[in-house]
Amino acid sequence: MNNILITGATGFVGSHMSDYIIKNTNDKIYATKRWMESIDNIKHLINNPRFEFIDCDLLDGMGVQRAVDISKPDKVFHFAAQSFPEVSFKIPVITLQTNVVGTTNLFESIKNSNYNPKIVSVSSSEVYGNPTKDEIPIKETNPIRAANPYSISKVGQDLMSQYYHKAYGMKIIITRMFSHEGARRGKEFALSSFANQIVQNEKGLGDYAIRHGNLDSVRTYNHIDDAIEAYQMCSDSDKFGEVYNIGGDFTCSVGDALDKLISKSTISDKLTKVLDPARVRPTDITLQIPSSEKFRKTTGWMPKKNLEHICEDLLNYWREVL
Repeated sequence: MNNILITGATGFVGSHMSDYIIKNTNDKIYATKRWMESIDNIKHLINNPRFEFIDCDLLDGMGVQRAVDISKPDKVFHFAAQSFPEVSFKIPVITLQTNVVGTTNLFESIKNSNYNPKIVSVSSSEVYGNPTKDEIPIKETNPIRAANPYSISKVGQDLMSQYYHKAYGMKIIITRMFSHEGARRGKEFALSSFANQIVQNEKGLGDYAIRHGNLDSVRTYNHIDDAIEAYQMCSDSDKFGEVYNIGGDFTCSVGDALDKLISKSTISDKLTKVLDPARVRPTDITLQIPSSEKFRKTTGWMPKKNLEHICEDLLNYWREVL
């Protein structure tokens, strides 16, 4: 049995990672959470003897050291972040502090401990910014062109991960995950926002208008279940210091994804699309098509689910929650 430290366990990805570990392994999870943070995504695990919360804010270095000392980790999944690109325009300082200083506190605490865990450091495809057309599909060797405070902060996390591996031999693997969606995704993200609005209208709580920002941006979508399997494979690897792009197989515009969600609604004939200027980012990353060839060749990972599954899971999630 391994001890697993998961930062950001109450969030979208962290909660799914916790579910996967409880279901598929005998490992013990130590899950960090901030004081007064919602545990809705993870409340079904709080009485499980293999799941334990540790109150911890990554900006509190002593608190992070305490979390490492309590968990005695064999593996670390570092998901905790200010992860909303749109929100990062409003709170750039908090975004940088959380994602760069918080990550550094975690690495320092591990470096200063008696433990040498495998660490999956979760960067982001957003570090690539807007590639040129001749740089598609995006490889790990693509230039870094961060285009918003969130992606800039993830460049910082990415570089700190590389530094701690090279300088101290820490067993860090860096992932740059492309768009991944599914149940529990916050409505700050486009597809979940669309699904939320659709379900509100299904329940008679809206005006049948689905408000959106830029629909022309192109994304390659990955289901959260496939993303979690990829993270688990990373944690089982010994290719420390490597950087991996991870992405799905289905590429389309955000507008096409919205049309797919609408087509699955019980009131699809009543819904209309309305541009909301408040949802348009000051700068946007409009073309994200990954090459996951390096990761797939290394691990054998292949996505199993597609956009149909994503849309169904998002709509069913909001139908249950609202």
